[in-house]
Amino acid sequence: MGEDKSEANEENGLDCEMLQAFFDAAPQGVLIIHEGEIVYINDVFCKTMGINPKLAVNQRIDMLADVLSPDARENAMVTFRNLAIGKQSFDKNRYRFTNQLGETHVIEITANSVEIADKTYVIAYGDDVTSDEETRENAARERKAYGIIAEAALSTENTKQVCDKVLSGLIENLGYDLGTIRLVNQEDQTLQLISVIGLDEESVDSSVAVSDPNVLSARTARTKQPLFIQDFSKVSKDLERMAKPTKLGLNSLIFWPIIGSDDSILGVINVASHTTKTIGQIDRGFFATVAGMFSTILERRKTEEQLKESQDQFIAFTDNMPGPVFIKDHQSQVIFTNRFMRMADSVPGMKEKSLRDIFGEKRMKELEIEDQKILARGPIDRIKESRDMEGKIRTYRSHKFPIFREGKPPLIGGFSTDITEQVEAEKQHEEARARAEFFNDLMAHDINNMHQGIMASLELIIEGEGLPENLKDLAGNALMQVNRSVSLIANVKKFSMINQGDIQLEKTDVAETLFVSIETVKQSFPSRKISVRMNIGKGKYCIMANEFLQDVFYNLLHNAVKVTPTEDVEIEVKASLDQEGEFLRMDFVDWGTGMDDKMKKTVLTSLGERVQRISGVGLTLVKQIVDQYGGKISIEDRVPGDHTKGARFVILLPYGC
Repeated sequence: MGEDKSEANEENGLDCEMLQAFFDAAPQGVLIIHEGEIVYINDVFCKTMGINPKLAVNQRIDMLADVLSPDARENAMVTFRNLAIGKQSFDKNRYRFTNQLGETHVIEITANSVEIADKTYVIAYGDDVTSDEETRENAARERKAYGIIAEAALSTENTKQVCDKVLSGLIENLGYDLGTIRLVNQEDQTLQLISVIGLDEESVDSSVAVSDPNVLSARTARTKQPLFIQDFSKVSKDLERMAKPTKLGLNSLIFWPIIGSDDSILGVINVASHTTKTIGQIDRGFFATVAGMFSTILERRKTEEQLKESQDQFIAFTDNMPGPVFIKDHQSQVIFTNRFMRMADSVPGMKEKSLRDIFGEKRMKELEIEDQKILARGPIDRIKESRDMEGKIRTYRSHKFPIFREGKPPLIGGFSTDITEQVEAEKQHEEARARAEFFNDLMAHDINNMHQGIMASLELIIEGEGLPENLKDLAGNALMQVNRSVSLIANVKKFSMINQGDIQLEKTDVAETLFVSIETVKQSFPSRKISVRMNIGKGKYCIMANEFLQDVFYNLLHNAVKVTPTEDVEIEVKASLDQEGEFLRMDFVDWGTGMDDKMKKTVLTSLGERVQRISGVGLTLVKQIVDQYGGKISIEDRVPGDHTKGARFVILLPYGC
């Protein structure tokens, strides 16, 4: 190779062996051209260009330029011609080419025009600056990427318009023809078309399922991996998902997933070209930069939209409150009021009314002190009265509370509820209850006094001698009716006491209360023999109850005596715990006349139900008391299916003390 170069150099008048040795050993490529022909080229230059040095010497410069792209080839030839004819003496340019191995390189050629022995030579020095060019291009691409993202980040436009700008920037900077952006709808797991460039929107599916195996964007969303197709002609077109790119005549495709900070899929960016595109690392890096920063923008926008929606909901909620709602800062400056306050605070002829105008200086000072107490000690509730816009006194229940925020000064929130009608209703209720209690006490006291007189007279008549038996029977019946009236008045009084408000319960020994009730019933029927069998002893069962438990037991036992037609009365009381130990079950069993199904439903109705009462209000009183204890009561046949053989009253009372 050295001899070939030497002979060629001698023929062209270049016979300086020292100069040739210097060029041969140079670390950079060296090329010498005379009259459009290559007279010298060193190994470094040949290696860089990927050509055979034996074939290059004595060849036209056109041969060397053939490895360049068409645009670069024309530019290089014009430059070398200008240097050869002395039109310019110096040139420095970078040229991109692809060698026989398919590798893309960039060579920087510095060329000078020199005169040697009356001959014009062009001496060119070549440096492989591929890595430097990639760095430059990458930096330029990154600047473009940052520009695209910066514009999107600062944009006040809606999400679709922002996506349009990002997609347009990608297509322009990558040199592609068309593209789409789809965002994931998390609710139904679909990819919704947000932006489309270079395609008729009607020809693109507006929504595709992430699970669809025949859509490339869905495949990208599922795998979260980019998809690159540089030459579509080399891809199998038999697959259904390749049908649409084939129909559109596409040659190069990129599908890139938009991944959120929590590794969730936010969407897919797709760009495509009708021509074959080389997708290098720079392109991939550019895409990765844009997609990565774009995901941050989308997440921020989603958060802002959710925050805006929350703010709108909060404002809508507070504006529909029937009373004032406000928020103050830690210095008692109002930063938010609802519509109620804005309307109430408005004054004709004034655009704005300060709190000092509303409350006055003294009240404002009091409120500021109160605000500081709230921040230090916690919420307060109070009831206050104020005049409305029509001058009427309204009553409000106000609640003020601190709002603590991490890393920020606390706020003070407050709202008031108009309770004017409630207060008026409570007053009327209290007055009505007071009147009812007065008349109830008056009736019970005065009528009972009259009853006592009637009962005393009837007892004297019954015990008197010489009175015919039929009159004594009449007097006995009258005495019984008076006793029933006394019992009814007592029960009505108890109804009133039970429904007055919250009941206070205490630990109660069930057996002790039952024993007292049995003795009371026996005293009520002195002429009858009453036998009560039971399986309960003192201290065995304890429940939370009050003095009305005795009325429950008394009425059940009293009812059993009344419905037993014989003088001898037999009653059985059985106590046990249910399977879970949650309730104490007590069965009151009698051998009386029993109750049919209609009567079973009737005797346990509540006071509000309009039914014909058959047995007075005793059993209704029982149900009221059991309900207040959180228990249950039911009636069964003593002999299942035959109500004439007696009844079984079952009560369940919450067990435990």
